Amino acid sequence: MRILVTGTSGQIGSVIASMLSSEHTVLGIDLIPGKQTTHKGDIANRDFIFSATQDIDAVIHTSSLHAPHLKEYPAESFVKTNIDGTRCLLEASIKNKVKRFVYTSTTSLYGHAMNPSDKAVWVTEDLVPEPRDIYDDTKIAAEDLCRSFSEKHGLPCISLRVSRFFPEPEYLMAIYRMYRGVDVRDAAEAHILAMEVDSKGYDVFNISARSPFSEDETHELLHDAPRVLLRHFPLLDKQYAQRSWKLPKSIDRVYVIHKAEKQLGYRPRYNFEDYLRELNILPPQ
Repeated sequence: MRILVTGTSGQIGSVIASMLSSEHTVLGIDLIPGKQTTHKGDIANRDFIFSATQDIDAVIHTSSLHAPHLKEYPAESFVKTNIDGTRCLLEASIKNKVKRFVYTSTTSLYGHAMNPSDKAVWVTEDLVPEPRDIYDDTKIAAEDLCRSFSEKHGLPCISLRVSRFFPEPEYLMAIYRMYRGVDVRDAAEAHILAMEVDSKGYDVFNISARSPFSEDETHELLHDAPRVLLRHFPLLDKQYAQRSWKLPKSIDRVYVIHKAEKQLGYRPRYNFEDYLRELNILPPQ
């Protein structure tokens, strides 16, 4: 297959392009030069994108301004990149008869809907987004464009609401991998599965690490997270103490990946326990 990947100088786009390149012809697009970027250009440039999508079988669209860019760029830049760029890619895909479109969305768009009341929020795809900022607004608008183009033109399209995967201090990575983070390798694999799955129309999936928690633990997670953690991992407090880490007192949400596991065959390999093994906090299996 000939696959166009946008954002190939970014973290997730570069990993996706690298994974695909052994079996497919990959066209990598970004504004910044990079190892996986074959064409430098703006996704909102219609002439550039309409040319780039000729003879392309599938588009994986990861290019975006993200939450960390909120202090660096005005709202107009978020609209241009996240909305106008996505519209341009979709229009070009229809004109050039692209067969599949995968869009990298974000769990951030759930926004205020993830604020807990009496229990941690069980975040499935049915949770109605309540955006907090222009980043959330533009990612929701881009999803809506994907849905609209799919319904109007019959373009098979999937939006992946990916949880946080960027590098952070080890302590935070270890905590977030329990309930609101994902390894970039798993996130990249999810995009490839979404590109390959035999589906029609439009759909959306949460992509995160597999949480050890269940929905009936959400009240306890919010009010007494250590009790839940030690039920699942009886020695975790001692293992954390060896690094002068403390167990989180409260966990406010859990990203649920059941739909992606069932419909995409998504099987994350770098979950919480796996990350602890990488850090030698847990012994190898």
